[in-house]
Amino acid sequence: MRILYILPGSLSRTELGVKEVDRRRAILQRLSAPGTEVDIVDVPEGPGSIESAYEEYLSVPGTLRHVQEAARQGYAGAIIGCFGDPGLDAARELVEMPVVGPAEASMLLACTLGHRFSVVTVLESVVPSLRHLARRVGVTEKLASVRAVDIPVLDLGKDRERSINRIIALGRRAVSDDGADALVLGCMSMGFLEAHKTIATEVGVPVVNPVYAGLKMLEALVGAGLRHSKRAYPVPPKLVRMQVASS
Repeated sequence: MRILYILPGSLSRTELGVKEVDRRRAILQRLSAPGTEVDIVDVPEGPGSIESAYEEYLSVPGTLRHVQEAARQGYAGAIIGCFGDPGLDAARELVEMPVVGPAEASMLLACTLGHRFSVVTVLESVVPSLRHLARRVGVTEKLASVRAVDIPVLDLGKDRERSINRIIALGRRAVSDDGADALVLGCMSMGFLEAHKTIATEVGVPVVNPVYAGLKMLEALVGAGLRHSKRAYPVPPKLVRMQVASS
């Protein structure tokens, strides 16, 4: 199967550059099941990183264009590569193939690993959005807390050890103070540090890496022949009328 990983922002135009985009594609390909081919694209007109609802919304139009193009090119499915799952509902309305949001996949997976989970994310500015996202996913009762390491997205890899130590410290607080018995890494750049096993060992609870969760959820859906319900995500009526008029 061919799947597309869509970076909603212009990562290739940041200081991390195309090298980081290529690194992420290589990681996704290494993690994928035999027979899965992973391609990756970013959204040139999107923000360099997403650290607010404003930046999330800026990323959506370009992301949706890539989703539609992927469907036209015959991809089996797509992953929206941001933990905010920007434009996920709209993407599912526009195409028949499955589209996965890493946050939704991670939160649902965390619910199977314990009674309550906490999200460790980047900045306080995204905490309200992630609480809102948990409500949309329907897991509010299992969400113990959302904690922020206070490190910008593009800085996470600059001092990898510092970032990991900060995640571990907040993870321990989420377990001891908030009652979490599983953790979710609330940023794709955190996931691409590939430190979840180290964090799990240090904190003592399972840690869901959204890179793994998004990829494996999509592979599972495609492998099981499943796609999202069109009763839940119907094609927008105006698009239906346009398609009828042009046929």
